[in-house]
Amino acid sequence: MKQITVDAYSKVNLALDVLGRLPNGYHEVHMIMQQLQLKDRITVKKTGSGRREIILTTDKDGVPLDYRNLAFQAAQLMLGLEELTEGVHIHIEKHIPIAAGMAGGSADCAAVFIAMNELFDMKLSTASLCRLGAKLGADIPFCIMGGTAVAAGTGTNITKIKGLNPEKYFVLVCKPSQGMSTGAVYAKYSERAGEMILRKHPDIIRLVGGLTSDSGLEILKKDMINVLQYVTAEELTEIKEIIYIMERKGAEHAMMTGSGPAVFGIFRDSQKVAEAYMELAEIYEETYITGFR
Repeated sequence: MKQITVDAYSKVNLALDVLGRLPNGYHEVHMIMQQLQLKDRITVKKTGSGRREIILTTDKDGVPLDYRNLAFQAAQLMLGLEELTEGVHIHIEKHIPIAAGMAGGSADCAAVFIAMNELFDMKLSTASLCRLGAKLGADIPFCIMGGTAVAAGTGTNITKIKGLNPEKYFVLVCKPSQGMSTGAVYAKYSERAGEMILRKHPDIIRLVGGLTSDSGLEILKKDMINVLQYVTAEELTEIKEIIYIMERKGAEHAMMTGSGPAVFGIFRDSQKVAEAYMELAEIYEETYITGFR
């Protein structure tokens, strides 16, 4: 085998709570992560040069093509595991919005781990790949495992659970034009920790029980809260505007994912999601209809 193509799926947070700051400086989180069908396509092929080189290309402007890219870092780790004397050319066909809170970079990284494991017949287990991924980013183990999962600790302690039935729902994703860095969002949340204690937080345990028991979304949505939305939406008023449009157009629930700024809405009706898409796409270029996975 000389090359392989792997799908890299985006994610949203059905709930996200920040429990505090750990001694190592990272934040302790408790959240539910859900993969979406919206995906990048990652093709990895051997260069045949006899050198342990990494060539990274993409069809999207703004994607770094060096060590700043998690996909590049994943290739470095994999090439160093067995001292391989072969290089790789990685091409990223980009569809997931960049810097949106949807784990686009982490998904690409996870896909490189999976692709190189098969391409070079390394026979690494999923657990081993997740441990490698955790060295590079908190979302990467989830992106390797996929599906629906509860994440705890710094986000790398993953437990897979049953998710919402993908055949029952449509998901509309919309990313505002302006963004915020993940570090800045967490820093602002920490600065206002005393105030944030008084805000409504998600009941993760109740939400997990509802998901696994097939409870209706009407029951679940009151617990679908992202506490980072409190600070990000104050900086970027577009977030509240997008949520308003989605819910006015018939979304069962709409909220920000991750540290933002992307917003997703959950719809039951194909006509309603199409109408919401038409309205938002006129304003925001990065608007997509997708589904749960």
